[in-house]
Amino acid sequence: MYQVGAILHGLFDFYSLGKKTKYAIILYKDNDNFILTTFTTSRDRSGSEYPVHGANPTKADPKSYVFKKNVEIGLKPDGNPFSFNKDTTIVPDYGLSIKSIAEFNTKVENLVKVCQLYQTEYIELIYVLYKSKKTSIKNKVYFCKILEELLSNK
Repeated sequence: MYQVGAILHGLFDFYSLGKKTKYAIILYKDNDNFILTTFTTSRDRSGSEYPVHGANPTKADPKSYVFKKNVEIGLKPDGNPFSFNKDTTIVPDYGLSIKSIAEFNTKVENLVKVCQLYQTEYIELIYVLYKSKKTSIKNKVYFCKILEELLSNK
């Protein structure tokens, strides 16, 4: 369930915000102990007046990564294509979290894996998070390491 590029869905406890049903994407996994995740938002946080699928507003200066509704981005556990039913955005200043898998599990109920991102989709997402000026230095280190590993395996 905790493979990089997995999209998980469940009821997350955000304490001050209460419990919310959300999607989380596993961005990085360290020796089966810690995971770096991000939560998606359906709020318009793309940074672009007319968001496109992928980097927004541009790949040179990305502020977000948008999964356009009905665009196939990966496979469900049953092997069928997966897409979000509305535009869904990842932004580097919202929802990035590194936790132990055990700690992550204490904050969620009814967790299920809904998708495994296609490799190209995962790489593009990581690249956007790495390039964004809004990404913290601590997280850029992780994204740089991921990209180096991915590119060295090609």
